[in-house]
Amino acid sequence: MKLKGLATITATAILLTACGNGSSDSGSKSEGSNKKSDNNQVIALDEIKTSPEDAVKKAQDVYSGQNLKGISYEKSNGEWAYKIEQQKSGEESEVIISDKNKKVLNEETEKEDAINKNDEFKYSDAIDYKKAIKKGQNEFDGDIKEWSLAEDEGKLVYDMDIQKGKTKHEITVDAKNGKVLNNEADN
Repeated sequence: MKLKGLATITATAILLTACGNGSSDSGSKSEGSNKKSDNNQVIALDEIKTSPEDAVKKAQDVYSGQNLKGISYEKSNGEWAYKIEQQKSGEESEVIISDKNKKVLNEETEKEDAINKNDEFKYSDAIDYKKAIKKGQNEFDGDIKEWSLAEDEGKLVYDMDIQKGKTKHEITVDAKNGKVLNNEADN
């Protein structure tokens, strides 16, 4: 599927850009993990302007009648944005929404022969993203680089990349109860 391939390429490009920026970490603790870093590649929770609910609503205004399939919060063309993936019978879409002003930065749709209804969820089914991130940071104290919410093997989960210095962890948190399911060091 073209959309999944594009999403994979985009995610890879973002990760390569983040890993290859040559910046150093200030070595800050939890308090610093909610602040902007000099390279502006760290999510500052207290500076997020658009809620996930508002981003989903905006995406559903663009492609009405579609159901939520995934949310991610990451850098897109130099600015923080939500990527909302949706689907309905015979169609999938991706809408990228700016965090700073809720403007649609990009929208794509494509026809699909088959969709998996088990991939669909409502954001209200998950714990708040800030709570999930705090759970992840309790597991590994570092800066949030990006997060996403999606169904994975029948379970709604938050996946997040947390980095401290040159050490990066990929942490998975159950989006229903906040339990840390996986903490994998990625050096």
